[in-house]
Amino acid sequence: MNLRQLITLCEVVDQGLKLSAAALTLHRSQPSITRQIQELEEELGAKIFLRKRNRILELTPHGREILASARRIVTELRNIRSASDDLAETAHGNFTVATTHTQARYTLPRVIRQFKGEYPNVHLSLRQATPVQCCELVARGAVDIAICTETRDALDEVIQIPCYRLNRSVVVPPAHPLLKVKPLTIEAIARYPVITYDEGFSGRWVLDRAFARRGLEPNVVLSAIDADVSKAYVEMGIGIAILATVAFDATRDAGLRTIDAGHLFAPSTLSVVARRNSYLRAYMLSFIGMFAPKLTRAAIGKALAGQPPGAPRKLPEL
Repeated sequence: MNLRQLITLCEVVDQGLKLSAAALTLHRSQPSITRQIQELEEELGAKIFLRKRNRILELTPHGREILASARRIVTELRNIRSASDDLAETAHGNFTVATTHTQARYTLPRVIRQFKGEYPNVHLSLRQATPVQCCELVARGAVDIAICTETRDALDEVIQIPCYRLNRSVVVPPAHPLLKVKPLTIEAIARYPVITYDEGFSGRWVLDRAFARRGLEPNVVLSAIDADVSKAYVEMGIGIAILATVAFDATRDAGLRTIDAGHLFAPSTLSVVARRNSYLRAYMLSFIGMFAPKLTRAAIGKALAGQPPGAPRKLPEL
C-alpha cells in the first residue's frame, strides 16, 4: 500500500466514481487509475467497490471504512507539507475558500482586498456554493475552508466555528404597504408573494419555521441562491424578498426599501468551516483573522483539535 493508491481512491470517490474524471484531475491515464485501485484491493484482500462489468456502482461497506482511513492519512500528509512550508516561512501557495453568494458579494470583498495586499504571492480562489455544498467541499478536502451559515445536518469530518449572527430584513419596493405596518408581523408578510433563499440555505428553513409557528405558509414565488437576483425581482414587482440584512446596500439598492425583521425570524450563525484535525497555513489563519478579528488563533486551534469550546460568547452582528 502506498500514498499514491490512497490519493487515487479519494479522488475516484470525489469525482463521483468516474475513473476518467479522476484520471484527468490527477493527470494520469485511466488505466493507471484502474491499476492503482486494483492493486490496493489485492493488497488489502477486500473489494473496495461494487462493480457491474467495468462500471463502478458504489463503495462496499468495507470500502467505506477504508476510504475514511485513507482520507485521514491524506489529510495528515497535507498537514505535514503545510507545516513544513510554514516553518520555511514561505508565504506563498494556493488557498481556496468556499462561500455563498451573499458572503462573496457583501462581506468578503474587504477581507480579500486586505489579504491580497498582505499576501501577494498566495493564489486565492473562491468557490461559490450553498452552505451544504460548502461543508461537503471542506469534508473531502476540495477547499481549505468555507465561510457559510449553518446546515441542518452536520458532517463528522468538519467543524464549524461561529463568528457572526445574521439578522433578516424584508426588502420591498418604495411605497409598499408593508412600510406602514408597525410593528411588522408574519401575518402582514403572508399577504404578499415572497422571494427568498433556496431550501439549501438556513434562511429558508428559518422562514418556514417562523410561518409554521403562526399556522401560516409563505407564498414563495421564487427561490434563489443569489440575493441580487432576489432584489432584481422585487424591483420588477414579482414579490417581496426576505434576505440577510447584510445583503442590502442602501446606496446600490436605492430603488428599494428595507424593513428590519429581526424580531420575526431567528438569526442565522455565520461560521468558518474547516476539516477536523487539519493544519491551516499561517496565511489562512490571517485570512480568518481579517474576517473575524475576535476569533483567536488559540480558539481555532482548539476547535480543529476537537477540544471543548468553553463558555459560549455572544456573537457580533454582521
